[in-house]
Amino acid sequence: MRADLRAIFAVALALAASRFAAPAWAGASGEIDGAPPAQGPPAVATPAADLDGAPRAALARELADQAAAVDRALAAVGDKLTGVEATRTRRLAAALRAVRADPAEDAVAVARRRAAARVLLQRDLDERALLVDELARLRDARDRVAGDLARLPAVALPGELARPAPGAIARHFGTLAHERSKATLSRRGIDLEVDDHSPVTAPAAGTVRYAGPIRGLDQGVIIDCGDFVAVVGKLGEVAAPVGAPIAAGDRLGRAARHRVYLEIRVKLGPGGLPIDPEPLLAGPAVRAPAHPASAPHPATSSVSRNTPASRNTPASRNTPASRNTPARAPGAAPPAAPGRDML
Repeated sequence: MRADLRAIFAVALALAASRFAAPAWAGASGEIDGAPPAQGPPAVATPAADLDGAPRAALARELADQAAAVDRALAAVGDKLTGVEATRTRRLAAALRAVRADPAEDAVAVARRRAAARVLLQRDLDERALLVDELARLRDARDRVAGDLARLPAVALPGELARPAPGAIARHFGTLAHERSKATLSRRGIDLEVDDHSPVTAPAAGTVRYAGPIRGLDQGVIIDCGDFVAVVGKLGEVAAPVGAPIAAGDRLGRAARHRVYLEIRVKLGPGGLPIDPEPLLAGPAVRAPAHPASAPHPATSSVSRNTPASRNTPASRNTPASRNTPARAPGAAPPAAPGRDML
């Protein structure tokens, strides 16, 4: 249990770091109302043998890239340590000569050389200690990555995820170019375009490990699902208490505005490794309706919207007849008043 809690805490720290590195992904807060929650299809954690190989292969590539990066760092630090040792050997010889100085030499000059030798030797010792510590950490990281690679085939990845809310994917997983700086960033999850303040439900069954603010994601919920963690963010209201077991489709809260963030992290490494949740989502990709401010008024007819008279005549804009009465040809008789049977 303590290991799981440490893993969840590491995921929360990784989320905070990734959100800080990509401010363009941040959501916005909003007021929340109290409509009933929507129910989604159940999500099942499928055994490793029944899974599509794409997420597992992506994780294997990422772990292999980490192992290669660690090996390169080990080689670089080893080369630097070798250089520090060579420099330290030369300075030791110089310090020995300073100690064995001729008594006839100037005492002040000899004292200065000895003091400089002590300072340089201490600096070399400190640098060597830092490099030795870095080598030990890199070797631990290499062993950890090798262990994760060996454990990967037995990890139960999610087979299917329930959609947190109905809506199409507005921002996809993977790398992207920042709109302003044009820098290449890495998005660890996806954004769903949903109705304003839409009810949000759990994408998979598990236990709520965290519910509260997440940097760049407004309010959020972290769900421990066994071998992976589900992160649902950009919420304005959180209804899931920490420590509560939940099923797929249970209510988590409401969207802060019109976006819901979903991230899946597999418990490999200190903070977990993210995978693309888009191929795992169940249900149709239903796009949320357009924002009411951008949609035309439903009672406005095509004639009242498009004819010059309807735009310039005050009566055509304000009277009910100008909005509901269809246009007629010039010279035609006006339509008869509706009878009692037509009302």
